[in-house]
Amino acid sequence: MIKRWMIKDVASAMAVRRGVNLTGARQVGKSTLTEMLDLPHAKRFTFDDKFVRAAAQSDPYGFVKHPEGQCLVIDEVQKVSDVLDGIKMILDHDNSPGQYLLTGSSSIRFAHQVKDSLAGRLRTIRLRSLAYGEIMGSEPTFLDRAFSREFSASYPDLDKRSVLHVAFKGGYPESLEYDPVERRNWYHDYLTDILTKDVGDITEIRKLSVLKEMALWLLVRSAQFFTMDELATRVKIAKETADTYLKTLEALYLFDSVPAWSKSDYDLMLKRPKWFATDAGLMANILDWEEESVYLDEQRNGHFVETWVYQQLASLAAASGGYAISQYRDTKKREIDFLVERPGGGLLGIEVKAGIASLSDFKHLKWFAANLAPAEFTGIVLYSGSNVLRFGEGFYAVPLSALGA
Repeated sequence: MIKRWMIKDVASAMAVRRGVNLTGARQVGKSTLTEMLDLPHAKRFTFDDKFVRAAAQSDPYGFVKHPEGQCLVIDEVQKVSDVLDGIKMILDHDNSPGQYLLTGSSSIRFAHQVKDSLAGRLRTIRLRSLAYGEIMGSEPTFLDRAFSREFSASYPDLDKRSVLHVAFKGGYPESLEYDPVERRNWYHDYLTDILTKDVGDITEIRKLSVLKEMALWLLVRSAQFFTMDELATRVKIAKETADTYLKTLEALYLFDSVPAWSKSDYDLMLKRPKWFATDAGLMANILDWEEESVYLDEQRNGHFVETWVYQQLASLAAASGGYAISQYRDTKKREIDFLVERPGGGLLGIEVKAGIASLSDFKHLKWFAANLAPAEFTGIVLYSGSNVLRFGEGFYAVPLSALGA
């Protein structure tokens, strides 16, 4: 069983907060994580069980009432969302820690119910699909090491083909060991399941076929910039409707928006967000890509590897304690793939190369360091190799495998 990085975060929150709402996309391993926790006085239920579900539906308040010192772990809680009102009533009169651990799917309606009922009472923690470092059994130390500039001299070799192979597999636990054909089938079933079960009851989404078309368009453009006008024109809907649909796909944890870096008043800096698929395997398999054809296509493999790197950085940032991710672009076509800000100060600039690294890859990082960055700045080019190479004070070419080492 793969140890999840967020287990420490959930355990520490349960020790001081009244409870935790563990959220995230379907099939990322929320239920499995709760089984890994040491909760000696826990009573566990799943609303996948129709008899348990019927009991909760008949007496929502009585079902969630518990003796002092007991923790209720409720899986698939969105299937009987009426229990949320009962939990709210109990927590309003008892602020002792560790009373509830809830897991639920990315149902939009349920997410709103939790926010309305339990905001401030439970801590919400997002679980993502498996990071490369989790699969490799490593600790989430990459960002801490990068800020302190403490790299190993070399890392396991992960050449371009190997990076693409890892990214194609994605991070959903169930599909990791499938062969390519079955993995592709699994991802297609997964997307259909989400769009029918988690969106079907939302009145604002009237055309699921349009929502799926938008999802496919966004997968092709993961790690790229686009305007809302471009999106609306492509799927033939009004701009306001396109915005609603885009927010829906984000709420389903299929896509993330990475904001523009905003710590400067530089006039030429652009403020547009960049969108990423949250799982590289989802991107490749839904688009029916083949590893060899992506390897030979520089444009596709560049955006694809950048998407995979985002998946790793987002997991590392969450597990490492409060790192914030943004990106930079200006009207002079200077662009930095990722900027990672550390709590208390310090900035890490990251450029992603699917292949080898060269001095020219540091051009924008060095300009940014000289003109906009705070004093404490480190620039990194992630590339497919095995050696850490120094390109001037504070600038390094670092193997992509370091993300999971």
